[in-house]
Amino acid sequence: MTRLAAFLLAASLALTACGTTVVSTFVVVASPSEIPSSASASSGAELEGRWTTGPVPIADIKAAMNAAGIAAADVDAWVTEVGSPAQFSFVLEFTGQRFTHSWETPESPMELGEAGTFTLSGTELVLANGEAPNIDTYTFEASLSGDELSLRWVASTEEGTAADKEHHRRYTVAFYCSAIFKRV
Repeated sequence: MTRLAAFLLAASLALTACGTTVVSTFVVVASPSEIPSSASASSGAELEGRWTTGPVPIADIKAAMNAAGIAAADVDAWVTEVGSPAQFSFVLEFTGQRFTHSWETPESPMELGEAGTFTLSGTELVLANGEAPNIDTYTFEASLSGDELSLRWVASTEEGTAADKEHHRRYTVAFYCSAIFKRV
């Protein structure tokens, strides 16, 4: 890396000596061993496969929703809306550029909840689901450490009113951000 910086400086000085005005911008390039896995290429290949949370107690989901800034009354209303289960289990699968997200409770078997496409750019993971022209997107900060994937809600889009968007945000935080997904 120091050789690269020295080369760029020498090239800049040589061009200046030739009477050319040079604006130098140095880019620090890390060696592959210095790049954290969460800052990998945008192909999404490192997400390929099946990721599960195992059972997530409703108290943990509520805590994640509160931590995301969702009011306690809205969290309680959401829990009632989804049937007040004791826990959820989530499965997230990535294949090529497609994803699926499924969930289950002790009272209901695993079922597909959402499916669509995804893009990964650095640590930004964007999931897009729905049918045109009604496609919703979820933007997350993804943290990948070995076989563990954590998601933090950043933004989402939803066709509808402000109330619809906030309702959708509650589900997104609860279903994607309340537990660490582990590769299986």
